[in-house]
Amino acid sequence: MSSTASLNNSQVIADVLQIRKTFGIARLTNLAMLFISGPDAAKFLQNRLSNDVLALQPGQGQLNAALDRQGKIQGVFGLYRQPDGFTMVISRDEQANCIAQIEKFHIVEQFTTQEITNVAVISFQGPSSEAFVKTIFQPDSSSAFPEKEHAWCAGQLANQPCRLIQRSFSGETGYLLLVETDDAEGIWTVAHQKALEAGGINMSEAAIEVLRVEAGLPRFGCDYDFETLLPETGLEREAVSYSKGCYLGQETIARIKTYGTVQKALVGLLFDATESQPDSLPPAGTACLLDGKPVGTLQSHVFSPTLNRPIALAYLGKAERVPGKTLQLEIDGHTYATEVVLLPFYDARLQYKPGTELLNEGLKLFSDGYDEEAMRLIQQAIERDSALVEAYEALGVILSRHERFQEAIAMMERVLELEPEHVLAHTNLSVFYMKLGDKEKAEEEKAKATRAAFSKKAKEAGLVFDAEAERRKKEQATLEKISMFLEALSFSPEDPLGNFGLGSAYLELKRYDEAIEPFEKVLKAQPKHSVAYLSLGKAYEGADQPNKAQEVYQKGIEVAAAKGDLMPLKEMQAKLDNLTLKLQG
Repeated sequence: MSSTASLNNSQVIADVLQIRKTFGIARLTNLAMLFISGPDAAKFLQNRLSNDVLALQPGQGQLNAALDRQGKIQGVFGLYRQPDGFTMVISRDEQANCIAQIEKFHIVEQFTTQEITNVAVISFQGPSSEAFVKTIFQPDSSSAFPEKEHAWCAGQLANQPCRLIQRSFSGETGYLLLVETDDAEGIWTVAHQKALEAGGINMSEAAIEVLRVEAGLPRFGCDYDFETLLPETGLEREAVSYSKGCYLGQETIARIKTYGTVQKALVGLLFDATESQPDSLPPAGTACLLDGKPVGTLQSHVFSPTLNRPIALAYLGKAERVPGKTLQLEIDGHTYATEVVLLPFYDARLQYKPGTELLNEGLKLFSDGYDEEAMRLIQQAIERDSALVEAYEALGVILSRHERFQEAIAMMERVLELEPEHVLAHTNLSVFYMKLGDKEKAEEEKAKATRAAFSKKAKEAGLVFDAEAERRKKEQATLEKISMFLEALSFSPEDPLGNFGLGSAYLELKRYDEAIEPFEKVLKAQPKHSVAYLSLGKAYEGADQPNKAQEVYQKGIEVAAAKGDLMPLKEMQAKLDNLTLKLQG
């Protein structure tokens, strides 16, 4: 379905739903197949393309891109390592420009680029596609059936040599069959007939377009062109190696990753299913307005049978492309209620991956700087395995990077439910509470982290760490400090230093009523003692006198602000806010 086609084509809707139940077959005439070979081919491509070509072994493939010096796309394609060269599978719309960009730097290197003209490119997409393909395709004895995206193998179909690539264009398991023969038409006829006999259906161009948009895959000429920066499309997550070294456009791509983000980026828009929608939406490239101001552009859009609502790809600015954000967008004079989502809209393949695999993919995205995408995968890992400690820990760390500390705390608390002596969970909680201004809880978690670390080391050494004995030892030391302060204060009852020490010791033992008087004496002698206000407020809270605690915190905030004592100021403000919420509730 093109970007200007009807959103309500009943036959397309029925076909897409059937493909998602079984599988579909199509001959993709828009794909070109090229062969690049020669002694210098691998090294030359490594220096010109965005992904790590030298890392590929025969039977492996990758998404790759040719860029200009500014990081703009000159072609995006699948690249597959053969024993004697590389096969490139690319859209015909990008083919000429991409090859011209590569050949532009071809001076003395020994390699050739040849288009394979007698070829049928056949696509199978859908949950039953693997089972069907295995009935018609026989891998060579030296090849293994491709078990991951972009893997390939050589074999035969109807006694004709061909290659099979695992390649999804639909969010389902998918394959490309590359048949190089003078009888490409005959091979297509055989494969097509067998597919229909096995319960598959024809995939029309309109159905393929719907599947593509649901899978969140941008298309050249509609969602990107030769002026588009690769990171604007999101394709760099698969098509770029950040560790391979220099290539054309690398400086721009690395700078974007290191120092910030692009001004516009491709995301998904879910249109409100409860609102009436027009029969069609305007062409790709139409401006999206928010409160009368341009915030992006509409790109590919279809009615999604899978989600039962209109969906679209759209370029949005940094402030608008927040996952879960609702936007009332004006597009071509009409206002639509939309929700921003991360792409893809749909990927059934995630349902079959174990939690640990999803976690590892999420951690890879996190290490590459794609936090939102990482969180989505890690959340799915947790849904798959609710006891995956590392997933809660990783999610908490990512949330904290975005200053979502309450959510981060909830993740670390879940870690401690699963592993009560998890040192890093206590350490992270200490940091998160400190960021929220709750120094008391931060210190408490820091102490727990220390005890957990000692306990771990003791167990590793074959010793027994007695936490209760350590607690009693610490309590005895505090009692001895109280005796020392009481003795000193018997000679000078109003001494602020002695009273502060005494009050702090009572506070440590949670003897809150006894802590109040010493701190009040400190403030009588030193009315600008910011930390004493904080400590007295804690004592009143512990003694169940919230109104008095409020008064003390409010006065303490004024004093700390005037003096510039930021740490006690921040902690008192956090405690006052929490206390106010409790009293209101």
